[in-house]
Amino acid sequence: MRKRGAKEGRPAGGPSTDRIPGLGVGVQVYVREREQPAADDWVGEPTGVIVAPGDRNLRNVYGPADGFTTWTVSFFEPQRRRDGRGPFERAVIPAALLVAEEPLSD
Repeated sequence: MRKRGAKEGRPAGGPSTDRIPGLGVGVQVYVREREQPAADDWVGEPTGVIVAPGDRNLRNVYGPADGFTTWTVSFFEPQRRRDGRGPFERAVIPAALLVAEEPLSD
């Protein structure tokens, strides 16, 4: 019999059972900046919600987080690119630049 952690309700010393939200339609996200800034980066870290897959390839609604998957994000406020282009209300963004927001607790 395994010992359970008193606080977390999981085996002591075992992996966390906390679920990190995945990317998919309806998930609130923010766009993180690249390590090397570029002219087509977004100013700051804009937030929005994924409204559709970003490419025309056949993919699952909850696709993998690879270098080829993109998502269409509808921003909460119109956003501009670092080079001044915009404002954009929606954009197709690589999944590698999207981070799912933590779900709100009740």
